[in-house]
Amino acid sequence: MSDKITVIVTVYNEKDSIEALITSLLKQSYLPSEIIVTDAGSTDGTWEILETLAKSYPLVRIINVPGNRSKGRNAAISAAKTKYIAVTDAGCVADSSWLLYLYKALQNGADVASGFYEPLVNTPWEKAIAAMTIPSLKTVHPESFLPSSRSVAFTKSAWQRVGGYPEDLTHNEDTPFDLALKKAGFSFIFVPQAIVFWQPRPDLKAVYKQFFHYALGDGEALIQLKDYLLIFARYLLLCIYPWGFLLALVLWGSRLIRDYQKTRNLYFLPLRFVIDFADMLGFIAGRKEAWKKWRQKSLS
Repeated sequence: MSDKITVIVTVYNEKDSIEALITSLLKQSYLPSEIIVTDAGSTDGTWEILETLAKSYPLVRIINVPGNRSKGRNAAISAAKTKYIAVTDAGCVADSSWLLYLYKALQNGADVASGFYEPLVNTPWEKAIAAMTIPSLKTVHPESFLPSSRSVAFTKSAWQRVGGYPEDLTHNEDTPFDLALKKAGFSFIFVPQAIVFWQPRPDLKAVYKQFFHYALGDGEALIQLKDYLLIFARYLLLCIYPWGFLLALVLWGSRLIRDYQKTRNLYFLPLRFVIDFADMLGFIAGRKEAWKKWRQKSLS
């Protein structure tokens, strides 16, 4: 197995963004040994674009892998011929030194190199969405930061040890994978210079869908429970007068102050309610999905 690094990407209907991502990977200051892209069955022309790219650039390999992102990532990593794996997503564009920083961190002994990501924004509305949905570097605690698969690298042996990405989870598979790596004792290093640029969701409907799916995945895996209980508490305590109501006001005041400090405009108000309701409904849907799977398993 080569000591170099493979970049993997999973896509589904990304015809408008995939070429920009692949181009940015081909322009890295440290080139990967290969770029493996798995397509989940795109119907919008993404596969045809990938075929053209694969014919033009020998580094690019494409594989058709129906199913969720975990299945696509696991298939790509299985096909990789290198010791190290870097992961990013469609919709991103990698900084020219992104891979070099991740590769150096792994070569220096880390099992997992946690990269970072920055938003591409222009208008005050886009800036508010980015501030409310993407963590800023100032808020990151390196020792507890769980990397997104938009910007992460790890050893293939670590991936093998924890059984790969969890294919039974339909959404938000990154966090359970990260937690499995931490539980197994693998070393993480935060590499804030390893940046990919990412386009935040454009409107409230897309933000709702994004956070609903995140919460659905967390509900399925029953993780981040304290965070979701706090969200539910902010609303339910309003119904318990007077002491619950007063406590809810304290919780709301703290939350809204932090939101305003992030955005510095009032766009945070609709975003806060949309994100909260997406989180609550998504988490409930995830718990229902987990119960359904448990019932099916127990009856089989």
